[in-house]
Amino acid sequence: MRYRKGSIALSTTRDYPLLRQVLDSGFITHGQLFEFLRLDHYLFSRNAFNNRVLRLVKHGLLMRRDLPIANHESVYSVTPAGASRLAGTGEYCTPSSGHFGASTAHSSIDHSLELNEIHLALKRSGALLHWMSEPAIRSRNDFAGGGYWKYYDAVVVVHLAGRDCKFALEYERTPKATRHYAFIRERIEQETAITHFLYLVPNYDLLEFIAEKLSRCKRAVNIGLLRDFLQQTLALSVRRTGSHASLTLANVLSGGRDVRQTGSLFPSIAV
Repeated sequence: MRYRKGSIALSTTRDYPLLRQVLDSGFITHGQLFEFLRLDHYLFSRNAFNNRVLRLVKHGLLMRRDLPIANHESVYSVTPAGASRLAGTGEYCTPSSGHFGASTAHSSIDHSLELNEIHLALKRSGALLHWMSEPAIRSRNDFAGGGYWKYYDAVVVVHLAGRDCKFALEYERTPKATRHYAFIRERIEQETAITHFLYLVPNYDLLEFIAEKLSRCKRAVNIGLLRDFLQQTLALSVRRTGSHASLTLANVLSGGRDVRQTGSLFPSIAV
């Protein structure tokens, strides 16, 4: 088949998984994108990956920026043209915040890049079954109905103690205004599709702040440090609202069962 000069034919096994990962992440570094594709067994050659990304940038499906906040790595987002190509394959389609512009705050990009590190840590642990990103949650809530009460940063399913455990993940990089936490408590209390809630924060001061703001929540919320999670993942020690007991995230999710992390590359339940 011949293609019009300047057009691009996309591979269903190479290009679309790459574009989909960038769409899910919002913003992603060159190294993070390669690691996701390597862990998902889509790409193994770094040179082939570099050439494929460059090709997608040149054809206007990915946007690239070199930012000092990314340790001198290129940062990518999906362009409207790239999102349109994905929508044609049945991918979710929501108004994307993953575009560079004059009003794009570095804090928003930092949040996405650090959330990618959380996602990658879970992938490497071998326990991750499913990660539903915030854009996918928005799509389900806004268009399909029957979704979740809040636009979480992710809804995660892991395999622990012989069963699948689901939790809502929030990465609170900076504190919100106090008035927002009353709304957050209300949403968590109304949630029926999720039992467990995890907040990750960058430091102890913010951990104490979140614990206090959510202390009146009728549902238990688990709070832990980002740096510890990146090293320990599900063995993370969490502070639980309404309790002074020290528990690991794995014990919380498994209901206290004997936890021996066993992973699977294939999700066994739909979320």
